[in-house]
Amino acid sequence: MARQLGAGTQAAAVRPARIEDLDAIEAIENKVFDGDRLSRRSLRYFLTAKTAILLALDSGGRIAGYSLIGFRKNSFRGRLYSIALDPSAHGRGLGRQLLHSSERAAKARGAMTMRLEVRTDNSRAIRLYEQSGYCRFAIIDDYYEDGASALRLEKVLRA
Repeated sequence: MARQLGAGTQAAAVRPARIEDLDAIEAIENKVFDGDRLSRRSLRYFLTAKTAILLALDSGGRIAGYSLIGFRKNSFRGRLYSIALDPSAHGRGLGRQLLHSSERAAKARGAMTMRLEVRTDNSRAIRLYEQSGYCRFAIIDDYYEDGASALRLEKVLRA
């Protein structure tokens, strides 16, 4: 899953998160999200939960992002519960790499589709999802703790 990023830039690899990544993942969570944050306790739980995959984006020996995919028993749908990239890592294609690695991990787990929610005011993320093949199918009013609405998107992972 490693990819060369260009001259003078170290490769980034997406891999299953480990307990030693917890501090870095929590720091990213707190930097990126103003509210609706996952607690350290929740992040620790998801490291070993059978109903989830927690991935870490390792860029040059430091964790630059993470994603969390959830699964329900007897379902063929994955849910991208959270994805976050350290702001210092923006603009290098790492968010796209993390998203596509998350999709591959969900497919490997048997998911045929991936769903997610994103703030309606997060145009950068919406653009990434739509460019990656996600389709809008609903808006949920008052979804986030600050009252913001969420856009629901879905992508077919397998025909």
